[in-house]
Amino acid sequence: MVPDFVKRIWDKYKLEENVRDHCITVANLALKIAERIEKNGIKLDKEAIFIGALFHDIGRAITHDPFQHFLKSVEILKAEGIDEKVVKIAERHFSAGITAEEAKKLGLPEKDYLPETLEEKIVSFADNITFGSKVVDFDSFMRRLDKIDAENPKLRWFTEATRKRAREMKEEIEKLSGLRF
Repeated sequence: MVPDFVKRIWDKYKLEENVRDHCITVANLALKIAERIEKNGIKLDKEAIFIGALFHDIGRAITHDPFQHFLKSVEILKAEGIDEKVVKIAERHFSAGITAEEAKKLGLPEKDYLPETLEEKIVSFADNITFGSKVVDFDSFMRRLDKIDAENPKLRWFTEATRKRAREMKEEIEKLSGLRF
């Protein structure tokens, strides 16, 4: 199921088993969503979705910092010569995306990290509703944002924007797939 080249890169960077399991769960969910969307007549790059989901958290081999791991994923994937479409999936998967203005406030390179393509949105959404290696409901993702608010009220501006984007992404994916989350 997991292609050998993905396993080799995971091994090279010593990606932890629990992160690998998480990535596999996200990939399976993302493919399920993609297949339903394709049944409704929209063509998707399912290989990019699958490989992007398997690699979205490769940066966690270097850091578990939520605001850095996706940047490290990009560095690793570019160094490994991975297709740009997959790199973009990893770069734009965090939460429901980050605007350039938000990135600046968070101390990140000032650029948009918003999922743009449907492939990027599917992986981002699947990641949001996967906790560890367990698929949860959308409300669980919202409760995780509530927990962030309670632990770090200074990030409320970001979690509020995330809630809005996440709801919009959920609605789009539900409409296109016919699935309910």
